[in-house]
Amino acid sequence: MKRLISLAVAVMLITLLGVCRSRAYDEYNLTDLAACSSVKSDSNGKGGFVCAFSGNTVFSARLVPDFSAYSFSVGGRIRSVSQSENYTYALVFDDAFTNKYSVYSLNLDNGNVSQNTFVDENFITNSFSVTDNRIYYIKTDSLKSYVACRDFSSDKKSKITFSDNVNEVFNNNGKSYARLCDGSIYKLSQSSSTYVADTGELKNIYNAGINRVINDDGFIVSLSDNSRDYVSNATAENVSVSDGKIYSAVNYRLNLKTSEKTKSVSIPDRATAVVSYKNQCAVLLDNGTVQVFGSVDFEEKKTSGNDGSNDDHNSSKSDIQPNNSEYLFSDGIVYGIYSGETVADFKNKTSAENVYKADGTIAKNGKLKTGFTAVIDSKTYVIAVCGDVTGEGNVNSKDVTLLQKYLCDNAELDGAYLKAADFNLDGEADNRDLVLISRQKN
Repeated sequence: MKRLISLAVAVMLITLLGVCRSRAYDEYNLTDLAACSSVKSDSNGKGGFVCAFSGNTVFSARLVPDFSAYSFSVGGRIRSVSQSENYTYALVFDDAFTNKYSVYSLNLDNGNVSQNTFVDENFITNSFSVTDNRIYYIKTDSLKSYVACRDFSSDKKSKITFSDNVNEVFNNNGKSYARLCDGSIYKLSQSSSTYVADTGELKNIYNAGINRVINDDGFIVSLSDNSRDYVSNATAENVSVSDGKIYSAVNYRLNLKTSEKTKSVSIPDRATAVVSYKNQCAVLLDNGTVQVFGSVDFEEKKTSGNDGSNDDHNSSKSDIQPNNSEYLFSDGIVYGIYSGETVADFKNKTSAENVYKADGTIAKNGKLKTGFTAVIDSKTYVIAVCGDVTGEGNVNSKDVTLLQKYLCDNAELDGAYLKAADFNLDGEADNRDLVLISRQKN
């Protein structure tokens, strides 16, 4: 039989063959870093960096343009970490009796670690920033919170106040900033501040490249001119901007959005962090491996398996992106849609006026199902939800069973249902998808 492969053999094959493909680098193992509860990413003028801490150990790595990874342990309690260009900083609580703190600095170019100590109390330790050998952190008085600045060279201290409470202090491209509770962002100097942008009241923000941050709603805000772009269907932590290109990881694919269109390549696991530098983008996967992509990776036709067959889902010739949608379109099928996305989500991301159920009636709300249809730009597309092989709208054991039967020549799949079985979007429904779908079942 042409597809007689059991689930157990499929798992073994995936282990042996691997599914990470990177043009520029081998796979680097950053399992300890990826396993940390909060991984911070920073794409700046020195490269793309990730850092985190667990217990009393700091982990840090530069993923592009070259690879460098270090870790170090401290005797005190790590409160937070921050990245500033090619330096990773850790704020450590050393001594409760003397209120002694240390700021450790890790140089990603050579692995050298240095230490500065200071004494202070009653300040918020979950965010800080270091610029020009000065630390900025949040303190409170009887009225409101403000930014305290301490110069490590001279031990000079200063106070920077605002009209509203300070929510966090962060670093972007080597510069320190404060975000207030009303969403306004100020660039910090030793004793003063300058308003630069507004990210929205009570919105979390994440670094998204040089002079760029992104909020929970998907708006990328410029720290230079307060202009903004929008990226949909992506976790804010997994978005990075470089040279006018917006990279975003969504489930098992990496998108590249330009002013012209959105292109996509598949990735073998979910992303922990996405960073970019010039024309390169690096993805730290949940499994601790790293993939690096260049712009050409989004242009080329990919090959699937060992038979040399073309994977056309990345080809601009076969894929049309109506209204710059982040979904994928080919042969009358719209795919790259993941379980849980709703009719409202779909209509917001496309120009579709209505979505229709398999029986032809209008689907007014609820989750999308494989087999639904929609008219987009005067063309009818059948919807394929990744993993929803049965068309029930969920990914569960029924989908696993049906795909396994298909791979064993005991069932037929075609059209949108076969496209739904291609969970990793590599152009072919195979045993790799079987394993991925079995992990997603709910």
